[in-house]
Amino acid sequence: KILHKINPLRIQFILDNYNKSISKKNILDIGCGGGLISELLAKNNAIVTGIDENLDNIKQAKEHAKKNSVKINYKSQSFDFFFKKNNEKFDLIICLEVLEHVKNVEKTIKNMSTLLKPGGTLILSTINRTLKSLIFAKIFAEYFLNWIPVGTHQFQKFLKPLEIGKCLEFNGINIKKIKGMEFNPIKNEWFISENTNINYFIVGK
Repeated sequence: KILHKINPLRIQFILDNYNKSISKKNILDIGCGGGLISELLAKNNAIVTGIDENLDNIKQAKEHAKKNSVKINYKSQSFDFFFKKNNEKFDLIICLEVLEHVKNVEKTIKNMSTLLKPGGTLILSTINRTLKSLIFAKIFAEYFLNWIPVGTHQFQKFLKPLEIGKCLEFNGINIKKIKGMEFNPIKNEWFISENTNINYFIVGK
């Protein structure tokens, strides 16, 4: 439910920050889940590869894409496995709400940068490691609001923008933008902001 709620905001952010038409562009969606973002990108005429370790997610994504006559190359495999077997380069790589779950962030970012074409764009979203994120993204989201299952997040794996930024620059990716994503409980909606204390996006090139 929460992903459906933030999806329009995420897809608009991606389209706005790619800075050109995604039509016919080669896009990799890492941790694609049920294909919510992959399908919208494919409907914009992009050539999309979606990977996810969860077989059930990929099965649902394939079924939904078939039902809607959308062509997407879905693969049920880890990013490490995909990286070892894949020979393609991508115009755009997106990795949304995934980095806070991986074992080796530095290696993951290095491999993503290797898969980008020269001039390619990388769009990440993750959770900052702050007291505010502990309270709202961990405690409230899991134990009070029931947005996500208990135990989904480990606070020590949350990532500060500076940490990711250094890793990106070390791997030849220039940071173009860092934006926060906030929830307004009164309007019951998400919006892009300058506040990166909890959820945030990073755009690199």
